[in-house]
This record gives sequence, structure tokens and C-alpha cells, in this order.
Amino acid sequence: MKKKKKGIIIVAIIVVVLLVVIKLVSCAMSMEQGALVTTTSAERGNLQESISTNGTVVSGETKVIFSMVSGKVLQVEAEPGDAVAAGDMLISYDMEQMDRRLRQAALEQAGSRAGYLGAVADNSESQADLNEANINLDVLNRQIADNEAYLKKLQDQLKKSQRETGNDLAEDAYLLNQKLSELQIKLEGETTVSGGDDPAGLTEEGKKIQEEINDVKAQISRNSYLQGIAGSSDYVAEMEAEIADVQERIADYKEYKAEMESQKNTSENVVWDAYDKEQKDADYELAKLSYEEAEEAYYLAKQGVRADFNGIITECTAVCGATVAEGTQLLKLESSDNVKVTFNASKYDIEKLKEGQKVDVTIMGNDYEGQISKINRMATLNDSKTPMVGVEVQILNPDDKIILGLDAKLTVYTRKCENALTIPVEAVNADKEGDFLYVIEDGKAVRRPIVCGITSDSYVEVVEGISEEDQIILTSFTALEDGMAVNVMPQ
Repeated sequence: MKKKKKGIIIVAIIVVVLLVVIKLVSCAMSMEQGALVTTTSAERGNLQESISTNGTVVSGETKVIFSMVSGKVLQVEAEPGDAVAAGDMLISYDMEQMDRRLRQAALEQAGSRAGYLGAVADNSESQADLNEANINLDVLNRQIADNEAYLKKLQDQLKKSQRETGNDLAEDAYLLNQKLSELQIKLEGETTVSGGDDPAGLTEEGKKIQEEINDVKAQISRNSYLQGIAGSSDYVAEMEAEIADVQERIADYKEYKAEMESQKNTSENVVWDAYDKEQKDADYELAKLSYEEAEEAYYLAKQGVRADFNGIITECTAVCGATVAEGTQLLKLESSDNVKVTFNASKYDIEKLKEGQKVDVTIMGNDYEGQISKINRMATLNDSKTPMVGVEVQILNPDDKIILGLDAKLTVYTRKCENALTIPVEAVNADKEGDFLYVIEDGKAVRRPIVCGITSDSYVEVVEGISEEDQIILTSFTALEDGMAVNVMPQ
């Protein structure tokens, strides 16, 4: 049975070959009548233009992770190439070291606070001493001045009494009695209707006169007393005793004044001025700030370095046991949920591209949906010095099978038209005058200029130049020229 089947297949092949040979011989015999061509006709249909290219898989979100604190690295939990999930611990710190720093900062803050409050209390006490000294010095200066004036008066009075005995006092008594008589006469005219010596019956002016009369009477009484003792040994002794008392009071006041001046000078040297207070406040606030920073660093270190999103560790410079400063680069994390494919487009392709166009993506045999998310606004030169424009394709349905850095195959769907007049792309020719094709008219090839629209892998849209009735030359076994006779080879 196997031999029979094999024989039948051989016979069939021989028959096909004979038919082809017969056809070729027939066509060759007709070459004298024209060039051998195949033909097609334009058809209506939908056309989708696309661009096929390759790109590189990259992450759409990259985060370089820096150390938030200065401290010792206790453990590194991830290496380059590891896939991590959001919230995973990547690096942990030595918390014993961070705890010592926090306690040290707390002690420094407590000491600064105690020193600040003590300085405030000392300043308040010094200010009170200064205020007391200033007040007392004003009073003491007045008391010293008053007593020195009184002392001079006593001394002058003693000398006068010793020199003139009682003559002056007698003259004063005469003048006082004369003044008393004048005031009493004036008082009689100021009595009210009630009359009498009752002060309640006096006018306001009469009351003032009465007060003057009382003062004059008191002076007369004192003058009489002085006249009685003037020039006596008892009077001199009393005056000298009074002078000694005043001199002693002045000495006491001056001694107390010296104490207050010393207190003032001492207080003025320690009382804060505006700059001292600003410095003390700044030192206190600095200690508070240092503690707050240490506290924040402690809790940041306790939390550790964690992944902010699902991704791949692409770089890691952290080493277990190493002491890192705040701001030191530790890791680079690239998102596995936000994945893109980048490729470069020529100036011919870039005019067909725009953001939002659908893209079929194939990575390691797996198919994904994508769309153009970005087109660079600046071209760069490739190795051949050809300007190329960078394009990014966002993958809409990424999964854990995607590996960053691999190549990806892309089919970008650009323009689309419906019910377009289309022909196979092989039928279209082009020269410096533009696109054209050949149609058969009266057995001859006729050049026909055309205007093309969008193009797919197999078909091209013809906007102007042909109709569905035209017989279009698809291929030719010889070079065609306008007006050349042709012989159509059957399909």
C-alpha cells in the first residue's frame, strides 16, 4: 500500500510539471506578441496601516532610594534582580546605636532646659535687684540732698543765734503780730450771715484767711519759744545735738547709697540685654530641635527602608555593617506594574505616530496590550548619524512574566480607513515624479499616475488614478514601458 501511494504522488508531480512546461512553452511562443504579465483589479475594503518594529522593555517608574538617617546598616534584604512587593523591608538599621543617640539627645535637651530655666530665674533676680537699686538710689539722693540742706540751715541758724542772740527773733515776733492783726481785720469782712467765729459761717475766702491766721499764731508761738531759749546754753546744746543727728543720718544714707550703687553695677553686668535673650532662646531651641531630629531619625530607622511599590531592584550599593550618612544612595527600585517599551522611529514613521495609538506587544512569546504614551520632541542621531525620535509604549496589562531590559516586538496600529479602494502593494511603482502603476488598455501597458493613501503589509489605498474596472498589471517578467504590448498570463 505504501508503494502504491508513493507511485501515485510521483505521477501527480510529473503531471503538474508537464502542465507547467507546456504553459511556459506556450507563453514563450507568444512573447513575440508582448511582455508576459499578471494582472489584478482594485477592490473595496477596510484597511489598517501598521508599523512593525522592535523595542526595549523598561520601567515606567524608577525610584532611587537614599538613606533617610545616618546610621549603621544591620541587614540588606534585597539584591539586584530581586522582585519585591510594596511594603517589603529592603534595608534595616542597627537600632541599638539609634537608641543611644536618642537618649543622648534627650539628656542634652533636659540639661539645656534646666540651664535655660536657671538662667531665666537668675536674670529675673538680677533684674529685681537692679530695679530695687535704681529706686533706692533715687530716694537716697533726695534724702541726702534734703538732709544736707537741713544741716546747712541748722548750722547757719546756730551761728546766727550765737552772734545776734534774740534780736532777730524779736523783730520776727513784731512782724508776725502785725500780720496777725491785718488778717483778723480782713476776716471780719468775710463772715457770713450767721456771723460769729464759727468757721462754718465763713466764705471760702474767709476760710483761707482763717488758715493763714492759724499758721501765723503757730509761728508766733514757736518764735516765743525760741526767744525764751535763744542764746541760752540749753539752746546751743540742742542745736548741736540736732546737727550731730543730721550728720549721722547723712552718713548712713551715703553708706546705703554705696551699697545700692554696688548692687546696681553688679546687676547691670548680669542682666540680659536683647541680644543675650535672643542667644539664650536660640540655644534652647537648638537643643529642642536636636532632640526632635534624633527622635525622627529613630522612628525612621525603626521603620527601615521599604519598597514604595511593586518592582525590581536594579541597583544596590548598601552593605551590611556599613555606616551610611543621611542622603547616601542605597538602592534603585524600578516598577513592575508600570512597564514601558521604548523604540526609535525614523522621520518617515514618526509622521504616522501619535499618542494614544494601539500597539500589540510581544515579549518572550507573551502578548500584551499597549498604547503610545509619549513621543519625544527632540531627535537624536544613531550610530549611522540618522536622526531618530524616541517613542514610549505603555503596557496596559503587565504581569510577572515581564523581564526588564529584554527586547520586545511591536506592531503599532496607525491610520485606518473603511471602504477604501485598495490594490496589492506589488502593483505600485515609484520614481521621482511620484507613485504610478500600469493598466492594460487595448493590449498595451499604459502608465497611470496615482495618489496613494495608507498602506498595510499587503495592500495600499489608492485615492486617485484608478477605478474598480481597470485591469492593473501586478507583475511583469520583463521591464515595462508605456505603450508596450503585453500578454496576460492566466492566474
